[in-house]
Amino acid sequence: MFTGYLFGFAAFRALFNHSAVLHAAGGILGMVCGMLLETVLFIIRASGQDLLSSNSTSKRKKQQ
Repeated sequence: MFTGYLFGFAAFRALFNHSAVLHAAGGILGMVCGMLLETVLFIIRASGQDLLSSNSTSKRKKQQ
């Protein structure tokens, strides 16, 4: 999240030179985008682990 804040702050600072409010808003927007990215990556990882565990369970049932 902090990296997203810094990235957004720097991007908005490059675009809007004299507005401190827009610099902070860009940082907040970058932080929100970072949180969304982390959430998507977490969901992808968790669903992949669920698929692996369900596959191993079905293999055990077939062996019995």
